[in-house]
Amino acid sequence: MPKRSASLENTRSGGGPLGRGPFLRAVRRRPGGDETRFPFSVPAIRTLKTLELPCPVTFFVGENGSGKSTVLEAIAAAARLPTVGSDDVQADGTLAAQRQLADTLELVWSRRTKRGFFLRAEDFFGFTKRLAVTRTELLARIAEIEVEYADRSAYAKGLAAGPARASLGALEARYGVDLDANSHGQSSTCSTSPRLR
Repeated sequence: MPKRSASLENTRSGGGPLGRGPFLRAVRRRPGGDETRFPFSVPAIRTLKTLELPCPVTFFVGENGSGKSTVLEAIAAAARLPTVGSDDVQADGTLAAQRQLADTLELVWSRRTKRGFFLRAEDFFGFTKRLAVTRTELLARIAEIEVEYADRSAYAKGLAAGPARASLGALEARYGVDLDANSHGQSSTCSTSPRLR
């Protein structure tokens, strides 16, 4: 029987108007995990009891290998955040250890929100590649319809191509024509801005 996710046992305390953060106020680690194995063997995780998050923005700063990304990935798994660009946190094989850590976390919310997402830098490149492939596939489908419906009316051709054209238009309206034509910062902004509205 699958273990119940830590995020389903999260507490709600305080209360504030939606739109004012921080929403996630603290992360508490419950006992559990083999402290001789990753991620529980990382000193910052092994000694973690409560991580207070009193500000709307928190920066994790530390040496490479100190556990910053591992803790963030575990928080994303515990919160069941959707991902951008890669496998879902719950299905990503590279995050198995982080999911084990997530099972030991209790997230304390001022107000639980379902708005948000999880984005790792390496996932962003996969996301832009997936957008480019999707755009190419939609353009190819529109071209196929032009050939398939060459001897039919413009109305029939328009009906057949409508879904592909609508998807292509929505894709380009949200992310632009080519994220690779921008700097990494511009591409990140194009990708995340529509999701934060």
